[in-house]
Amino acid sequence: MITLISFCELPWWCVLLSWLLPFLLGLLLGWLLWARFRGMYDALVKEFDEYKLKCRNTQDELDICNSKNNEYASDIALLRGRIRECEKENKGLLDSKSKVGGTEILSAAAGFVAGKASEKTDEVGGSGIAASKFAALKEDNLQVVEGIGPKMNSFLNNHGIKTWANLASKNHKDIKKLLDEEGNKYRIIDPATWPQQAMLARDGKWEELILLQKQLDTGRKNKKGEETDSKVEKLLVKLGILKKWKKDDLKAVEGIGPKIEKLLHAGGIKTWRELANTSVSKIQKILDDAGKRYALADPGTWPKQAEMAADEKWTELEEYQDYLQGGKEK
Repeated sequence: MITLISFCELPWWCVLLSWLLPFLLGLLLGWLLWARFRGMYDALVKEFDEYKLKCRNTQDELDICNSKNNEYASDIALLRGRIRECEKENKGLLDSKSKVGGTEILSAAAGFVAGKASEKTDEVGGSGIAASKFAALKEDNLQVVEGIGPKMNSFLNNHGIKTWANLASKNHKDIKKLLDEEGNKYRIIDPATWPQQAMLARDGKWEELILLQKQLDTGRKNKKGEETDSKVEKLLVKLGILKKWKKDDLKAVEGIGPKIEKLLHAGGIKTWRELANTSVSKIQKILDDAGKRYALADPGTWPKQAEMAADEKWTELEEYQDYLQGGKEK
């Protein structure tokens, strides 16, 4: 027998309890579930914030790396450009030879050292360069300064520095500031010695300038302490004003060309000193034995010229050769 209960017959509090109890149980279960998932949510949010912070730090590091990379790329591009310019200039200088007064002049042999042999290239050049030789270097030629090339010459001109006097009056820090304003383009250039070099050129103190430049490396103090090339001497050689010969190059003697030099070598005369100690008659016999093609060659002054070369009396040799014509005394 089924007994039916009518809610109408139950006390009001029983009816209220029958509704309230399931609600409270559901509320309790919901709170338990919420508490559990809330903890999981907080943990995920915290983890997300940590990853977000790491991403932000990583992005900052990436931006710094990209900035440095751009700087390095700019420096590399600048260095490659300068290397290409140097290679092109060196190739042109080493390949080119000019003829001045019938005597071969190396227009850009490296390691020019006035008055003595270069340990690096075993080459020699004129010592005691006459003051008149420097007249070809005009005051608007800023390239006499070690570290200044054609492009930098134009750059300085555009900023009102057009003469040695202008450059000498500048503070190297002011010049550096001008370079820095161009960005990374001239970042590695150091003008610290430029005003000093320009002052020596302005005052005509060429020997002092040459000595200073031999202690520099592209305009900077040479940290290795090794003697380097002088920019002034190289310019004079390039202009054909100074003669430059390899040690014991017999062609330094006026009247001797490549073919006669080979004849003398074959005859056992291979150095300036050997030529200086050889009699004119013996030299003439070597020429006569080579045939009629050398009949016009006159070796009368060759031993004397060779002795000057061997003794490194370059100014004396140059003055003497000015009085010669094809190796003969006028």
